[in-house]
Amino acid sequence: MHAASTSYSADIAPDARLRRFVLLSGALLFLAGIACVTLLAVSAGLKGVIAMIWVCLCGYEWLAFRHGYASGGALRIAAGGSVERQCRDGTRKPARLCPGSLVLTRFAWLRVAPAGARSYAELVSAAGQETEDWRRLQVIWRHIGAA
Repeated sequence: MHAASTSYSADIAPDARLRRFVLLSGALLFLAGIACVTLLAVSAGLKGVIAMIWVCLCGYEWLAFRHGYASGGALRIAAGGSVERQCRDGTRKPARLCPGSLVLTRFAWLRVAPAGARSYAELVSAAGQETEDWRRLQVIWRHIGAA
């Protein structure tokens, strides 16, 4: 048992299947966006410009997610809102939770910005976590989530 609510943290482990789902859904939404651009009632030249902007924006985001997944592992979220990200080499480096994060009863979408790197998001499921860590995440989120 922990002495105070500020003295504990939640260790949240990523799920490789959910990471693949996020990357695949991002690729499919990219393709859907390109299809939508072709349906716009504008000149072909403007469609080309819009399509290139879409490709650049989606590519930037997709690569940020891919890099975040390749370089990082579990997240440790402390009661005060600080975040540490476990790197592939076993070290822990600071990160921060970004706006757009959401914790629900069974799933969480955690936007994470590692120090010195682009932000990405982790889709995590309660089923893939230790029960106590998931409960702690819920409590921590009630405390810091609205801030």
